[in-house]
Amino acid sequence: MESTSELAWFRSEVLRSIVQPRSFARSLARDHFGLAGVLIVVAAGVALSLTIDGLVLAAKGMSLENFVSRLIVESVLLGARLAVSASVVALVVFLGARATLQSEFTLDQSFNAVAFAFAPVIVAPIPALLALFEPNLLIPASVVLLVIGLRALAGLALNLRAILPLPVAALALVLALASGWIVLGDQISRVRMTAYAIAPQLASPLKATPAQGKRYDLPGATLTVPEVWAYSVRGVSGEIAHFETPSATLNVMTMRPADLATMDSFADLIARGERLGFSATRDERSVDNINGLVAVDDRAEGTYEGRHIAIRQFAIVVRTNGMALQFRFFDPADADAAFAQAAAIAATWHVGAPPP
Repeated sequence: MESTSELAWFRSEVLRSIVQPRSFARSLARDHFGLAGVLIVVAAGVALSLTIDGLVLAAKGMSLENFVSRLIVESVLLGARLAVSASVVALVVFLGARATLQSEFTLDQSFNAVAFAFAPVIVAPIPALLALFEPNLLIPASVVLLVIGLRALAGLALNLRAILPLPVAALALVLALASGWIVLGDQISRVRMTAYAIAPQLASPLKATPAQGKRYDLPGATLTVPEVWAYSVRGVSGEIAHFETPSATLNVMTMRPADLATMDSFADLIARGERLGFSATRDERSVDNINGLVAVDDRAEGTYEGRHIAIRQFAIVVRTNGMALQFRFFDPADADAAFAQAAAIAATWHVGAPPP
């Protein structure tokens, strides 16, 4: 009976933190929640993992049944990690608040303020699963998930304001967001890349004038390359075309991404061979829209075996297929000019059906 009443209390507090955030925030200063905060943040981590993985599968048009066990294991691991991360964030907020002489502010209050802010995330898998089973709902589900994320952020702000004066609460919110960005950076990146996959229009168009030259019909893509670039097929694994000039090379590579990989992790993976032995002094990444598809755009400058090298890679993932353009310029007088030359060729890149 006692355990039943405790469970009922827990459900009631979780529900109140979601639907009555102001009332719940006011209770943080006087109530003790014990292990409830830990359970909340673990459950939110499980839900967050299922949501992100579900959206990744939905964006790739893949079915759920082949990944159930993997999704469960990874969700439990992320739940445990989120609990540790929330503790780190709470500690940073606590130390920041104590540094401002808020002596009555406790670590328990800090942790619960952070933990219960995640409560709305528990319902996030519902729209993600709907999108997985009905792909036409992918964009509406993404909008719902954005609202859930904003609601969690608002809950964090309300919780901190309820137990701290306004200036200190504002500082605590900044510290919480900064530390959360650090400890959960990989998951934030996965959410960002999945958003681009769902809505390519979020990415800015590649700023380049398309190159003039010979059009090549490659497996799964077309590309226009200036005549000065000599074409060949070398038989290298994963390479469908190779172009070169006396001072530059271009490899057109294909690779199947890992099932739950997002575009950024695919770009990292396919670049490994090109980056082997390369020491970068400049390394930049952006996301571009190339002819309606999102591409991860990496630019790097550095040395390889004592030579000055500039590298630019464009990587695109379309459902379960990945392709990349890998440019390497040797001893360029102007790396930015070399990058612009690469962008002009990439602007002619059409993945999928060839343009009319």
